[in-house]
Amino acid sequence: MSRRARKKEEGKEQSTASITSFLYGAEEKPKAETKPITKPAEVKAAEAKVTEKATPPQQSPGVEDMVLSHIMSRGGVITKDELMAWGGKSRGGLRVADILRAIESLSSKGRIRKRLNDKGNLVYEYVK
Repeated sequence: MSRRARKKEEGKEQSTASITSFLYGAEEKPKAETKPITKPAEVKAAEAKVTEKATPPQQSPGVEDMVLSHIMSRGGVITKDELMAWGGKSRGGLRVADILRAIESLSSKGRIRKRLNDKGNLVYEYVK
């Protein structure tokens, strides 16, 4: 090997050293990441799992109809406390989660509106 070739090699070795190499030990080049090869059946199964997690639990439209009809029977306005009491007692123990899901669904459809009354209570109002 000639002098010129040796100096080039030494220059390359020195240029890869970092001032902070003592903090992290010997500087290693990062290895190329290899992605595992997935089979089409595995991909379909993985996509199915993702869609199962992404979809919220479905509720029966009957709960929405019951909630909406109760709001309309109360003159189109009902407080949250009254609605929760109605759902727990008179309707055979509807779960609070089912009632809240029905409220969210109805409000997103534009059938009811949420607002605060004068006393600061949350009120659901039927939208005609």
